[in-house]
Amino acid sequence: MRFPLRFRLHLSLLFALTAASAAYAHNVYTTFTTIEWNEADKSIELTTQLHAHELEARLSLDLGERLTFLSEEDFPKLEAAVGPLAKKLLAIKLDGQFVELNYLGMEMQGQTIFFYMEADWPDAPKEITFMNGLFIDELPGQVNSVMAVVDGVRKAGEIRSGTGPATLSFQ
Repeated sequence: MRFPLRFRLHLSLLFALTAASAAYAHNVYTTFTTIEWNEADKSIELTTQLHAHELEARLSLDLGERLTFLSEEDFPKLEAAVGPLAKKLLAIKLDGQFVELNYLGMEMQGQTIFFYMEADWPDAPKEITFMNGLFIDELPGQVNSVMAVVDGVRKAGEIRSGTGPATLSFQ
């Protein structure tokens, strides 16, 4: 049996609208880390930015209670938990050597969290290997982007589920 043209057009429109609304409703999960070698301080500096609601959900699970960055009572608990999580899930190798990162602190701007880490490093690295495991196993389609700057040269990469660390060469 063949459907009338008018019915087929309506059905096609319905499928198109359903597909468009599904695509629109899909969330994009991402973090962005900037790594810079600071020649003046002889250090490597990391700034990671991510959405507050994703981080608070993860930390709420870790801490065993529902917390929000928007609550003055919850904020200190969440803030204290960011450093240990960052140290656990972010790793960096400079010129083939793992480097321990020091957590410096975090700040919130609107619904975005920024946290800062650094380590001493005497010379401009020739290769940076960086792993950001934040949300990789928790959020479908998570993308952890990284951009490194060494002596004014910028390199970028992405870390997704199953890809492992991003290696950026400055040779």
